Amino acid sequence: MEMKYMEMLKGARNIVNACANVRPGENVLIVTDTTKVSLAEVLAIAAQEKGAEVTIAIMSVRKIGGEPPKPIVSAMKEADVIIAPTKITMFHANATMEARAKGARILTLTEATEDTLMSEAMMIDFQKQKPSVERIGKEINTAKKIRFTAPGGTDFEANIEGRLPNVDTGVCHKPGECMGIPLVAVNISPLENTTEGVIVIDGSASLLGLISEPIRIVVKEGKAVEISGEEQAEELKHILEEKKDTNVYVVAEIGIGLNPKSKLRGIVTEDESAWGTGYIALGDNIKLGGVNQASMHIDLIIKKPTILLDDKLVLIKDGIPQVKFEKG
Repeated sequence: MEMKYMEMLKGARNIVNACANVRPGENVLIVTDTTKVSLAEVLAIAAQEKGAEVTIAIMSVRKIGGEPPKPIVSAMKEADVIIAPTKITMFHANATMEARAKGARILTLTEATEDTLMSEAMMIDFQKQKPSVERIGKEINTAKKIRFTAPGGTDFEANIEGRLPNVDTGVCHKPGECMGIPLVAVNISPLENTTEGVIVIDGSASLLGLISEPIRIVVKEGKAVEISGEEQAEELKHILEEKKDTNVYVVAEIGIGLNPKSKLRGIVTEDESAWGTGYIALGDNIKLGGVNQASMHIDLIIKKPTILLDDKLVLIKDGIPQVKFEKG
């Protein structure tokens, strides 16, 4: 096996062993598309090493918000573990929800590349860092209001009372759990009509990659009402407009990246977790604890956020946790 595949296999083994805790005899389904087959092959090798029964299902690249084909949907309902390296995220698919309800443990690798499997971000000790990530989740869980600012010009507030945070540790050992990899983050869905202020995207974005010129978004009563900037801002407007769905403009999610080895690379599954960043998402948040059903979910990453809870607790300052946090 060539050297690159051996390096990829190290990351694949960490996913299979530490993240998914694959056990002998389990049915492991690798769901991929025609752009990510090499990743699927390496992940399959790692799962076979654990004595699992492994199947690779390859589909064409889905449209934004699209579902897998019916044969794959059926296979997902029978799997114990699903690992999904795909170009378009599977995290928010109805098929993923149905498989979770059946008890599948699911790991998504959205936009991941061969380099992603070989990255330092994929090789952290997810288990060691888990308590620190959960600690931040507990702080957010007790708050009613969140304020998010950043040097690039972001300044908005939202009501989060009654909403539960999603704590993405990368550790997916319990039936029905779903994690993005190498995503380590905490996010929460604000009450859909409460976000007010300005969001300036200066890191990266789903479908756009790294941001070359900041994208400025004005938000009123929970919806993006104005998007301005250069070429990428126009591209974002086009992506949203072509859905012909007003719900895609709703602020669906507010999150913090907490993987100490992740960097902004234009790959959403790593960018969301990049140390020193935060993110918001527009669109669907049904799978995240919200009530906004939309035809897409798009993540937008912001550099060096400061996050204040209930006007008193500084949770994050310039992207760095201000509560006890041990890097894995």
